[in-house]
Amino acid sequence: MSGVMVQGEGDAAQDEGCSPPQWLEEHCEELWDRVEGFRHKLTRILNPAKLTPYLRQCKVIDEQDEDEVLNSTQYPLRISKAGRLLDILRGQGQRGLQAFMESLEFYHPDQYTQLTGQKPTQRCSLILDEEGPEGLTQFLLLEVRKLREQLRNSRLCERRLSQRCRVAEEERSRAERKAHGLRHDNLQLERLRQDWESASRELGS
Repeated sequence: MSGVMVQGEGDAAQDEGCSPPQWLEEHCEELWDRVEGFRHKLTRILNPAKLTPYLRQCKVIDEQDEDEVLNSTQYPLRISKAGRLLDILRGQGQRGLQAFMESLEFYHPDQYTQLTGQKPTQRCSLILDEEGPEGLTQFLLLEVRKLREQLRNSRLCERRLSQRCRVAEEERSRAERKAHGLRHDNLQLERLRQDWESASRELGS
């Protein structure tokens, strides 16, 4: 099982040779209550689309749950999607909590530490229990592919933005040159007008 435990159990873990603490029901309720206390903040941070693949791999949500969270018109905002996901996981009890905490270790380590008082260990124990090492390897490979795709898209976006910046800079330079030319033409017209007015006054005197 995962090394997640509520604050205040550190001494007990040390007495047992730093072995992972047992997921006792009372500890789960205490930690779920702590999650609820952070619910307002968590729902604004969590990205359900990022968490659900891990949670499905842990078999605490199924395809129908994932579709409801991500695609239901009842939850149009990411905040409401995250809230619904938390509700589904709480309904799964101990396993739902463990899977949620392990997903936080991966994707939101600061929030994991804030909730548990521990540094992330990323044991992925639920995936190991359900799928074995092969399942964990497959999941991690998929995550690596996603990160590579995100990096590729980020670089592509960066190149596009850089190109747009160059085009905008060229347009700005052209506009400045045009404005400079117009100012020069206006000065010449003003001089001609002044010369004409001066000549007119001389002819009339």
